[in-house]
Amino acid sequence: MSEASKYLFAAGDDELIVAGDDELIFAEEDEAEDKPIEAFWKILIVDDEIEIHNITKLALNEFIFENKSLKFISAFSGKEAKEIVQTHSDIALILLDVVMETEEAGLEVVKYIRDILDNKIVRIILRTGQPGQVPEDVVIVSYDINDYKTKTELTNKKLFTTVVTALRAFRALTQIEASKSELEKIATASARFVPREFLKFLKIESIVDARLGDSVQAEMTIMFADIRSFTSLSESMSPRENFEFLNSYLSRVGPVIRQYNGFIDKYIGDGIMALFPNCAEDAVQAAIEMQQQVKIYNRHRQNSGYQPISIGIGLHTGTLMLGTIGEAERMESTVISDAVNLAARVEGLTKLYGVSIVASVQTLCRIDDPQNYKCRFLDRVQVKGKQTPVAVFEIYDGDSDMMIELKGQTQTDFEQGIFFHYQQQFAQARQMFLRVLQVNKYDKAAQFYAERCDMLMKNAVILTLEGIEI
Repeated sequence: MSEASKYLFAAGDDELIVAGDDELIFAEEDEAEDKPIEAFWKILIVDDEIEIHNITKLALNEFIFENKSLKFISAFSGKEAKEIVQTHSDIALILLDVVMETEEAGLEVVKYIRDILDNKIVRIILRTGQPGQVPEDVVIVSYDINDYKTKTELTNKKLFTTVVTALRAFRALTQIEASKSELEKIATASARFVPREFLKFLKIESIVDARLGDSVQAEMTIMFADIRSFTSLSESMSPRENFEFLNSYLSRVGPVIRQYNGFIDKYIGDGIMALFPNCAEDAVQAAIEMQQQVKIYNRHRQNSGYQPISIGIGLHTGTLMLGTIGEAERMESTVISDAVNLAARVEGLTKLYGVSIVASVQTLCRIDDPQNYKCRFLDRVQVKGKQTPVAVFEIYDGDSDMMIELKGQTQTDFEQGIFFHYQQQFAQARQMFLRVLQVNKYDKAAQFYAERCDMLMKNAVILTLEGIEI
């Protein structure tokens, strides 16, 4: 027997039995049969002397901890150890020699594991046969190791004690990491119900920190989007088909909102309420892209034998209160403000005028260059309970190429018709809208105004300059 192997054998140590809460035993054959081994702890032995590997395995041959035996992996150099640790991320303990192919090969392995692989869980015990060469106090301070032993120190008893202590620590750290991972999953899942942006505005880190009544005031652009004729569409589908249809649609437009720095505050049946906190232009670009996504979705629906759909989008920018409401046992995030109510009513105008996107003047005024977008004045509308009318505009960049071209050709006539309409010159206004329809018979806004002029002339009704009330 060589000098390197003698340190593992001390009189009486080979009969050691340790019992306790962790169920560490050196089982006799009958006991092992009563309680079968279900799994194992991976132990990596790193040493350039093969005798060290053999004797370590012999000394720990009957080791059982928490009904798990040991599975040994051997490496005979620092280089080989690095490769093994990279492959086996579930190693519990490394018994690591310091001096191998170089005088500091073991220390380089420690740095690789902790700094490069970022593995903070595996327990590392340095073993050295030359204690004076690398002083213990220097190593303990400079390297993230869990113990530093000379080979002559590690008798059977001390080896067992060292391994048990290391495995207990590994077990505890693994449980902590599992709990941390579970909490991260919960946090990720909660973000599906309460947007992270909502928590950010309330200046709280997690949903667990949310309290009833938390609120903040901010200016944002509010978007409401709604599927046209959804009620009649849903009547032809079963409840399950309704769910599948809505989720299919939302999976296409939801990512667009996030792409343009917005977040969905809530789903309202087939409708969406989204907030854009950074700038109004984000909301405008998102609305246009959502219309493009609906076109793509409709091609898919038509190929599958389903009816195409259309959506209306309303945008308004204003100050709002964002916070939590409810009671102690049940609360939810919400946004409250006149601006929210107005945004919802602006979306309703898309049905009235037969257009895809309507934005208030407050939204357009916050765009750096509104001329970058294809828009035309629609009306001034009176909001119920408010004294000042709100100017609203159609943004038609999301229309088909044909409609974009035709609306561009007729925009001057359309807006001239609006001017005559506000001057109560309904005959001249009607004539302008009919000119629009001669070029573009699909212009529903021009059709709406032409019919309104007919009705006003027929009934001799005087329309006030404040426009319609919404």
